[in-house]
Amino acid sequence: MNWFSQAGTYEFWIAGIFLVLYLAFFVRTRIMASRLGTRTNLFWVKFFLRASFLTLMIISLLGPSFGGMKKEVKAVGKDIIIALDLSRSVNCEDIQPSRLEKVKFEFKKVLDAFAADRIALVVFGAEPFLYCPFTFDKNALQLLMETASSRAIPSEGTDFGKALELSRLKFKEIAGKGAKISSRIIILVSDGEDFGEDTDDVVSELEKEGIRVFSLGVGTREGGPLPDGNGGFIADDEGNQVEVRLQTEDLKSISSRTGGRYFEINRDKNDVQSLIEAIQNIEGEVWDVQVVDIGANKYFYFLFFGLVVLLLDMLFTINLMRV
Repeated sequence: MNWFSQAGTYEFWIAGIFLVLYLAFFVRTRIMASRLGTRTNLFWVKFFLRASFLTLMIISLLGPSFGGMKKEVKAVGKDIIIALDLSRSVNCEDIQPSRLEKVKFEFKKVLDAFAADRIALVVFGAEPFLYCPFTFDKNALQLLMETASSRAIPSEGTDFGKALELSRLKFKEIAGKGAKISSRIIILVSDGEDFGEDTDDVVSELEKEGIRVFSLGVGTREGGPLPDGNGGFIADDEGNQVEVRLQTEDLKSISSRTGGRYFEINRDKNDVQSLIEAIQNIEGEVWDVQVVDIGANKYFYFLFFGLVVLLLDMLFTINLMRV
C-alpha cells in the first residue's frame, strides 16, 4: 500500500490528545458508576468504536493507495529553433510599435503553446549567433527574447543562408550528443530581404535532413522609413528617406521547399495563431518511454467505514446510559 502523505506530528498529536481525554473520561465514568452503583463493562465497547473512527479518519486523510497498475508514460515533443532577423530593417514602424516589438509580443503565445518542446533562439543579420541554446525553460527564453535588439548584431545586412546553416548544425549537434532525432522545425522570422549567396545550398541540405522551415514575414508591402535610432530616419546619398518593404518571395520559397508554410504579420493580418496550429499538427517524436506504478487513492473506503462506526457509536449511546 502506498500513501499520499506520511503520518507526522499532527496525526500523533491528535491520537495523543484523544487518549488523554479518553483517559480522563474513563476516570470520570468510573467515579460516577461507583457513586451510582452501576457497572462500566460496556465502556470499552464505546472506546473501541471511537478509537476505530479516529483511526479510520486519519488513514483517510493520509490517502492510502492500493490496487495499482503499471502505465507506460511517453515523453513526446519537437525541437524548434526560432531564427530571428535583427537587421536594422526590423526597426521599421510600418507595424506599431515596430516590426521587432510586435514579434516579441506575439511570440509569447508561441512559447506558451510549445511548453513541452525544446526551443532554441538564433538571432542573425549578416552573421548568425546562438542567443539561447535548446531549453525547456520558456521563462528564461522569453527574457532573452525581450533583450534582443538590432544593436546586438555588429554587421548590417541579412543572410538567411548563414542563419539556416547555424540552425542545421545545432540540430546536428544535439543529435551527436545522443539525443533522439525528433521533429525538427525552424521558425524563420524576417521582413524577407535576403542578401546571402549560399541560401539555396543550405535549403537543399535542410530538405535532405527533413528539417522544416516555417517562415513568418513581418511588415507591409507598402513599407515605411527606417529609423536611425536618434529620432530621425535614414536617408540615402541624395537625401531621400530609405524605405523598407516586406519581401515575401524568398521566405515562401524556403518554406515550400522544406515542407513548411509561409505566414505573415502586417497591419491587417496576424497569422501567429495559424503558425502555432500548423506546427502543433506535426506529430512529435517519442523521446523517452517509462513504465510507472499508478495507484488509485482509496481514501473513500476508510471514510465510509469511519462513518458507519460513528453511526454505531451514536446508536450505542442509549444502551450505555441504561447500563
